[in-house]
Amino acid sequence: MLKKLTFSVVVVLLLSSGAFAFIGQVEGFSIEACNLVGRSGGVGSAQGGNMLTAYHDQVGFDACTGTIAIQQEGGVLGQTATAAGAGGRSGVGQEAEVCGLQGQLATNPQMQGQVLGVRLGQAASKSSGVGGAVGGQTFVGEQSQTILSLHGTSVQSQFVGAGQYSAVSGGPCSSAVALNDVDIMMGQGQINTGPL
Repeated sequence: MLKKLTFSVVVVLLLSSGAFAFIGQVEGFSIEACNLVGRSGGVGSAQGGNMLTAYHDQVGFDACTGTIAIQQEGGVLGQTATAAGAGGRSGVGQEAEVCGLQGQLATNPQMQGQVLGVRLGQAASKSSGVGGAVGGQTFVGEQSQTILSLHGTSVQSQFVGAGQYSAVSGGPCSSAVALNDVDIMMGQGQINTGPL
């Protein structure tokens, strides 16, 4: 999906420009992560986690017109889970999907657009035996774009932060389940028709 969206943004940016004296930039990232931790029978425990960081930036400069175009985006994803007990079963399942995409065209008019989305899903469960399971995951991401030219200044930025926490525990004849789901999609665009 991200590849199709990136191609679409590039095509729109190129077709929107009346002349080929411009700065056009597109950048995107995607993260998919899964963390599964479980135990059953006897006395025991299990732990697992993921830590991911994505970041990149671009700068374009046209010396003839003094135009500067800047893009930056990135994010940090963390997942951690623990299951422990004696007898029965306990475990945590975590899944995360993140995508970020932005594009800008430094012409007249100036155009910028960006999309940032995150989906986090988590399940913690315990059945029979003595014990429990704990899980948590977080994502923090940011995007920013700036165009400075004789036609004006265009600036936009967006930020997202999301977190989940689940914990279950109990005695020999108990069962418990905790389910979490977060889905966030943000987007913005702007056109600046400054003076010719």
